[in-house]
Amino acid sequence: MQRFQRLVLWALLLPCLTAKAGEWPPEVKNTFRQSCIDSASKPLGKQRALLYCDCTVQRIARDFSTAEIAELEKPQLPEGLVKRLQQVSQQCLGEFGAQR
Repeated sequence: MQRFQRLVLWALLLPCLTAKAGEWPPEVKNTFRQSCIDSASKPLGKQRALLYCDCTVQRIARDFSTAEIAELEKPQLPEGLVKRLQQVSQQCLGEFGAQR
């Protein structure tokens, strides 16, 4: 079951990772957020997807450096960054995604 949850987390985050990163200008955050919502709405429902994606964007902006955010554009992410993204996703999913 835990493996399935990880797969769901990655399915929700992967479409977002192709968004342009950097210093998170508003249009970049909005593109990232919308991509997240589009991919998360089906498994989570629209309202929970909005909460989950807002949480994810806010935590990445808060907890990741500009250099780390820029690395999200790379096709292969460093293992440490992958683990941090998983943590952010799990925290936000736990707060908003798993609620019914």
